[in-house]
Amino acid sequence: MARRGGCCMYFNIITAIIGVAAGFSAFAVFFFQFENRQAGMWAFVSGVFASTTLFIHILYKRHALELWYTPENLQQIRTLGLMGLLAGLAGVATYIGIASSKQEDFPSMKNISSNHYFMAIWAFLTLKWGASLFGFSHFYRRKLLEEYHPLLA
Repeated sequence: MARRGGCCMYFNIITAIIGVAAGFSAFAVFFFQFENRQAGMWAFVSGVFASTTLFIHILYKRHALELWYTPENLQQIRTLGLMGLLAGLAGVATYIGIASSKQEDFPSMKNISSNHYFMAIWAFLTLKWGASLFGFSHFYRRKLLEEYHPLLA
């Protein structure tokens, strides 16, 4: 396969690591400390999509993607990314609609446990990582199809 190093690959891996750390740490903070359960769950789902994206980046970089996944598996992961993208889009639209209809103030430390804008932010990050998983699994699937030759063909 093509060259798998360079600035773009390292940028993708570093941003995915940041996404995983931010998602899972925000889950703990929002869910347990601030008791904003919905924002905590969106942060957790965002962390899961970021970790899946990180995993396929690392497998691709280490030339092990073809050992773990077939192009059909990557197509299923792409579908999962599409579902995350659509769920995040629905969440963002819903929470911004609720916040604007209730005429909520913008987020602050006083209203962190009930503000819908925090939920919209984490739904947007789920949308972002769902789109990232969708795009990269599609890209890596195309790369695998260029060189993939099944044993029993």
